[in-house]
Amino acid sequence: MSYELVAAALGELDEGSAILRVGHSRNLRWANSALTTNGDMQTTNLTVVASGAADQGRRVAVLSGRVADPAEAAALASAAQQAMRDAAPVDATALPPGERRDIDEPAAELDDSTTETMLAGVGQFLESGAAQFGYAEADRVTTYLGTTAGTGVRHVQDSVRFEASARDDTGSTWWGTNTWDADFAAAAAQQAQDLRLQAAREQLAPGRHTVLLTPSAVADLLIYLTWSASGRDAVEGHNVFARTGGGTRIGEALSDRDLTLYADPDYPGLQTCGHAVVEANSSMESVFDNGLPLARQDLLRGGRLVGLRASRPTATRFGLQPFYLADNLILEDAAGHGTMADLIARTQDAVLVNCLWYIREVDPQTLLLTGLTRDGVYRVRDGQIVAALPNFRFNVAVPDLLSRIRDASGTQSCLPREWADWFVRTAMPALVVDDFNLSSASDAR
Repeated sequence: MSYELVAAALGELDEGSAILRVGHSRNLRWANSALTTNGDMQTTNLTVVASGAADQGRRVAVLSGRVADPAEAAALASAAQQAMRDAAPVDATALPPGERRDIDEPAAELDDSTTETMLAGVGQFLESGAAQFGYAEADRVTTYLGTTAGTGVRHVQDSVRFEASARDDTGSTWWGTNTWDADFAAAAAQQAQDLRLQAAREQLAPGRHTVLLTPSAVADLLIYLTWSASGRDAVEGHNVFARTGGGTRIGEALSDRDLTLYADPDYPGLQTCGHAVVEANSSMESVFDNGLPLARQDLLRGGRLVGLRASRPTATRFGLQPFYLADNLILEDAAGHGTMADLIARTQDAVLVNCLWYIREVDPQTLLLTGLTRDGVYRVRDGQIVAALPNFRFNVAVPDLLSRIRDASGTQSCLPREWADWFVRTAMPALVVDDFNLSSASDAR
């Protein structure tokens, strides 16, 4: 009766939307090469957005809660309707007209084959010989969106998060994936090779170096850039995309390479919802845009900034184009080719950084980020990994990094290390970047 809960909520609203998420999640956790916990969880959560006309703009209230039957859904909507009447007016537009599709289909649950695949992947690492630590999770969330403007859609979203760390007396290494199609046996074997490489160690003075970033490390940096790409903040001069003297940097080249950074709900292997589903207002998203169709949107095209994120109300107020991104992120370098192994083989001298963590913003005006390398830093010389290096704190302004790319692999699906709690659907190339600031050595392992 999943959509019945949405219908019951809409029946209490003069205007607005209802979003029901029914989730099924299974997970495994292991430490010291032994399984420690496992979980099988199911959740049902309803968000009701009640809105109405005001003298200036519109009033809106949002309430969320767990509901078990139509009566509870109606009660939540009635409370939201009452709260809306007491709210202050906000900028708003009318809800977009929508379509109705698959709304009578039941919520989807994970099947046993997913669990078997997850267990088999974990087994490859537990049998690898090194001390293993990790986490694996499969999620299937069915989202129902209904609005008083006629939208009634259902979307089933699968998410995969698999992370494995291996440690011994020489060091540690990390590997992750966002797909069950990964070669887990090959990844476990690569971890064993990485640990053997860490037996040979060199030192490196802090400073600006040519760095080879794995797809995971690239994803962590560009996710933050995407989260920061607010059109309103740029117009008001608050972020790196503000033009000196006023306006935005839309149309400006950020790289002389043919880079395309985009989100696409139909990207193979990383498909995601094709409609805006918004549960809270911000300058980049509006509950009044619920049901808005989503298609591919480019942030960068040909190395140029071609858009900034803005809801329809924000776009109207600040002279921007409405700009929504689907829930994935892809970077393509037209000159990039080969695998990461191929990229290493054609690199003469660089510092290979396996992954990043503890990323924090230092300066929004330049999008300067700081953080630490983790679980594998290596010296690449004459196309081969020859030794392990210490970990470093880094400082990098992400838009400037785009202007210093020397070489790139082809694009592949990858799991970000730092932001995997919030964002898993990324596809990136590995990049060779000049003048990457490894600002100080770190004792972290």
